[in-house]
Amino acid sequence: MSISIFFFLLAVAVPAAHAEPSYEACTGLVETDPDAALDMAQTLKLMRGDDEAGGMHCEALALTAQGRPADAAPVFYQLAERMLQASDEMRTPVYAQAGDAWALAGNAAQARRAYSEAIARMPEDSRYRLGRARMRALEENWEGTRDDAAEALALDPYLTEAMLLRAAANRILGFPQAALADANKAVELRPHDLEALVERGRVHMALGNRQSAWTDWQSVLDYAAATGRNDDPAVVAARQYLSR
Repeated sequence: MSISIFFFLLAVAVPAAHAEPSYEACTGLVETDPDAALDMAQTLKLMRGDDEAGGMHCEALALTAQGRPADAAPVFYQLAERMLQASDEMRTPVYAQAGDAWALAGNAAQARRAYSEAIARMPEDSRYRLGRARMRALEENWEGTRDDAAEALALDPYLTEAMLLRAAANRILGFPQAALADANKAVELRPHDLEALVERGRVHMALGNRQSAWTDWQSVLDYAAATGRNDDPAVVAARQYLSR
């Protein structure tokens, strides 16, 4: 199996029974039987070359499918570190997968480190800037959040999540007018986005415009009720704000 297939081939369903160990067979089991995929990954890891690398990647995917992102993340990261002969286009997504897994596990510092490795290799990809911006927000590094969100928007001006992260950062840093510009744009692009409405409500409150804030938060409840999203975290936040 070529290493290019290893990174960019999507998992193809392969019958579990009597399947010969291979990267394709292993990833084909991830969604339907992650335990079997993990077993096959261990077999592949005993081999050399692409098979060993494929086993590590499948192991990390299977651990993620089992709901064990904290265990999957270091496997993704170790694999990316070992891919010394691979191109940046091949290594970078694996660093990003490590970042995604650490983010799921709640380890913002390690996730940020993995996204930074991805950014260093493919700085033109907005997704990795956005991932690091999320982690910096979790760490309450608002200047860093604003910088990464701004870089992501420079690469992709329509990233609403980056707009909201920059809006939150500017709001917290004391620049509510700048925050409002981003929040308004996000709502304009996605008028029924619950998180966008919640954040714009926060910005309105920071500007002393209580009525506009309440209108946004009430819209969150209305849209959520109409679409069956009453348990969305944005709805919980809107209810709390309206009850004050």
